[in-house]
Amino acid sequence: MFLRISGGAARAMLPVFLAALLLSACAAKDDADGAQDGMTISVSLRDVHRCSRISPEIQISGIPAGTTHFDVRLVEYGDQENFFGGGSWPNDGTSTIPEGGLTRHYRGPCPPAGQSRNYAFVVSAMGGRDIQPLAVRLYRFTQE
Repeated sequence: MFLRISGGAARAMLPVFLAALLLSACAAKDDADGAQDGMTISVSLRDVHRCSRISPEIQISGIPAGTTHFDVRLVEYGDQENFFGGGSWPNDGTSTIPEGGLTRHYRGPCPPAGQSRNYAFVVSAMGGRDIQPLAVRLYRFTQE
């Protein structure tokens, strides 16, 4: 796996990549059961979000009890993984991270002209001072 990110960003992304690996095992179980229990996310991507510092609106449902805030990352995955920033948003009871709410060095998906790339929003429900997320979900998409 090749990462084009600084040492500090690599340390910050390690928990996200580990969570993504664990999530794939959980997703396989959900698919096998034919049920989707727990937290779910939906992302409202529009043209304005392409190659932009404006993040899309993210809707979250089935929020685990004890969630104080959400940690969100945008990553490109495939032959190489790239981190496109993200941010934290308090669990304010609205179940929505508003458009433009992600501010931690966020840059929207921006593949080279004529190419498509695979991306994922990684949303972690965090509780208090806990390091372990209460739930993690991926929203995968392809951008052209």
